[in-house]
Amino acid sequence: MNKIVLPLFCLAAAFAADKHPWAGFKPGSYAKLRTTAMMEPTKTVTEMTQTLVSIDANNAVVETETKVMGQTMKNKMNIPLKTAAAAPANAGKPVTPVNETVTVAGKPIAAKCYDLDTNANGMRTSTRSCVSDTVPGGVVKAVSKSTGAVKMDSTTELVEFAAK
Repeated sequence: MNKIVLPLFCLAAAFAADKHPWAGFKPGSYAKLRTTAMMEPTKTVTEMTQTLVSIDANNAVVETETKVMGQTMKNKMNIPLKTAAAAPANAGKPVTPVNETVTVAGKPIAAKCYDLDTNANGMRTSTRSCVSDTVPGGVVKAVSKSTGAVKMDSTTELVEFAAK
């Protein structure tokens, strides 16, 4: 299930083009996300906490703790802050953001939301990703619905964060 959900984070982070999603934050900043995915008859809830361990002009080190189905996994990733932007050959027209306010733990967050529809391998997927440069890691909310060969609904929401 995580293999399907994690691309949403990549998609959302890619749209936050103003600055890297970890730039501008200090170590100790974190974002806790909860993903609920439903692929009949199975419902999976995953909690992921991403914490900024260190940052310099070139790299951010982010520790990720993922809890799913009674298991906890941890890893650290070195994330380059400067990368060359490369659009896929079949990227099509650019996706235009919509400014929206998303409520996280009772607080309004100004976000840019992107709608993307894809159709491949017998599956049609509609995704709405909302990102904000005021949140460590950038992801505020992502909702994805797939129909066709596989039916799946997935919602990822920021449930807690600290921006230091």
